[in-house]
Amino acid sequence: MGVINTDVNTMLARPAIFADLVNGLLHGGEQVLKPEDLTPVPIWNGIVVEVNGRRKAVEKTGDVRMKAENDIYTVSFFDETQTKVDYGMPVRCMLIDALEYYRQIRDMVKEHKEKEELGESEELLSGLTKEDRLRPVVNLVLYLGDKWDGSRSLHEMLKLDRENEKVKELLPHIADYRLNVVSVRAMEHPERYKSCLQQIFCMLRLSEDKDRLYEYVRSHEEELNRMDSVEMAAAFAMLGEQKRLQKLIERQKEEGEEPKVCKAISDLILDGEKRGEKRGREQGEQIGEKRGRKQGELIGEKRGRKQGELIGEKRGEKRGEKRGQERMASLIMALSKNQKDDLIIRAASDSVLRRKLFKEYNL
Repeated sequence: MGVINTDVNTMLARPAIFADLVNGLLHGGEQVLKPEDLTPVPIWNGIVVEVNGRRKAVEKTGDVRMKAENDIYTVSFFDETQTKVDYGMPVRCMLIDALEYYRQIRDMVKEHKEKEELGESEELLSGLTKEDRLRPVVNLVLYLGDKWDGSRSLHEMLKLDRENEKVKELLPHIADYRLNVVSVRAMEHPERYKSCLQQIFCMLRLSEDKDRLYEYVRSHEEELNRMDSVEMAAAFAMLGEQKRLQKLIERQKEEGEEPKVCKAISDLILDGEKRGEKRGREQGEQIGEKRGRKQGELIGEKRGRKQGELIGEKRGEKRGEKRGQERMASLIMALSKNQKDDLIIRAASDSVLRRKLFKEYNL
C-alpha cells in the first residue's frame, strides 16, 4: 500500500468519516448510518483449498472494512482505495466479497455445531438452517485518479460477440458482478457530505481551475482550518500535492504558526503562480533569443549574399578586363608576326573582325 492510499484509508477508518461517506453516496446525505453503528472488522480474509493434493491459501486484504448494524440494516461495507485503474477490479472485488460470504457461512456452521442445532439431513449437509441469512456486502471502489476507463462489471470483461443472437440468449444466464466505482474528482453533490469530505470533494472538483480553487479556499477558510493532521494528510494526498503541501505545513510549524490547511493551499497556489511566471519568462526569453538568432542569420545571409555578389562582380570585371587585354596583345603580336599590320588597326575598332581573328588564331 502506497503513502497516498495509507493517508486516505487512515482517515476513512474513522467511523464518523466512513458513515458520512456511505450516507452521502448511498442515502443522498440523509443521516441513516451513524458512527456508533459501525464496527471495524479485520481487513484480511482467506480460505485454504486443495489443489493437486497440495493445500493452498486463497487470501485477500482490503483497505477499510466496517460492519454496520442498526434498526434498518446489517451490512458489511468494504472500501478499496485506488490511485490507478485496476483492469481486473470486478474479479478482484468479486473474490473479496465471496471470501466474506464464505467466512460468514463458516462462522454460522461453527456456531450451529457448537450448539448442536442441526437436525435434518439437509442441515447436516450444508451446516446451515433454512432460516440462516448472510449479511450483505457493499464494496466501494474509491478511485483517486482522473478517469476510470476500466470495466465496471464482470460482463464488460467477458470476451463475447454481443451482436450474435445466440450470445444474447446466453448472456442473461451468465452471473454478473457490478462494480461500485466512486471517482472522487468527479463527485456529484458534495453538499451531501457533512464532514471534511465535503471540503475535500469540492476542492478536487476545482483542482484544475486554480482561480476557482483559490476562491473556494478563501471563502471556506474556517471549515478548512478545522481539519486535523489526519484529515489534512488525506486531503493533500487526494489533491496530488501531498509532498509540497506537507513542506508548507512544516514551514508553518518552523515559523511557530499553528498548521492550517487554508494557508498551505493558498501558499501552494501562489507558489505555483510564481513558478508558472518564472517558466513563462524563461520560455519567452528562449523563444525571443531563438527568433532573434534566426532573424539575425537571415539578415546576415542576405547582406553577405549582396556583398558577395558585388565583390564577385567587381572581381569578374577586373579579371575579364585583364583577360581581354591579354587576348588583344596576343592578337597584335600574331598579326605583326605575319606582317598584317593593317588588320591591327581595323581589329581595334571592329568587334566582328576581332572575334573572327581571335577564333582564327585560337585566342
